[in-house]
Formats: sequence, C-alpha cells, structure tokens
Amino acid sequence: MKAIRLAAILLLAGGAAATVATPVSAQVSAVDAEFNVIPDKSTPTDSGIRLQVILMGYANTPHTVDSVDLKIGEKVYKATDIDGLDFGRSFQFDDTSVQVIELDFPFKGKLPKTATLTFHTADGEVVAPARQ
Repeated sequence: MKAIRLAAILLLAGGAAATVATPVSAQVSAVDAEFNVIPDKSTPTDSGIRLQVILMGYANTPHTVDSVDLKIGEKVYKATDIDGLDFGRSFQFDDTSVQVIELDFPFKGKLPKTATLTFHTADGEVVAPARQ
C-alpha cells in the first residue's frame, strides 16, 4: 500500500513539473522602457475607436506622454483624445504604480492583432501591441 501511495505521489509530482506556463505576449516589458504598456479593451465610438490601456511604472517617478500613435500596417493614426492624463504634461505613477488611460483614435473597423501603439515621450518612444 505504501508503494502505491509513493507511486501516486511521484506520478502527480512529475505531472505537475511537466506543466509549462504560456508566456504573455500582449504587453511590452522592456528593461529600457520608461513604463510597461498592457492593452485592455477596445470600444467602437462614433468617431473611431477607444482603447483602454494600462500603464505600469515605478511609483512616484515623473513621465510625460507627448502623443500616441496607432499603427496598422503602414497607416498611422494619431490619438485625438486621452483620458487619465494629459498630453505634454508631466504625471507620476502613484503608490500602486498603475495608471489606466483611454485613448481615442479616428480608426473605424476591427483592430487587427498586428496593430501597435507608439507612445512619444520626453525620453524616447515606447512601442507596444495595441490589443491582446
């Protein structure tokens, strides 16, 4: 009986060790990026599309987003509005290190998985997928 229990435990432990987590590919997580970008959801609007995006960075560090572009193929759409922060004005991540923003773009249609967002900042560009 002890041999059967031992075999069952080893079998279960071996099965758990063989499980591999799938990597998340719908976010930018670069060491040299000012902040990480996680696309959340997209909603059609009368004038185009609204993207809800989560920015993650170090708490209490200042950043400035001058503009954001949505690139689909070779076509680039500039954000017409942003909620959660202001273009060209400094903001800081609070103690949670999370900032949820909404971006409006004059793009109509279904957002392809190959679409990217480019955040133009004072320290360079942060490029991330526009959808999961």
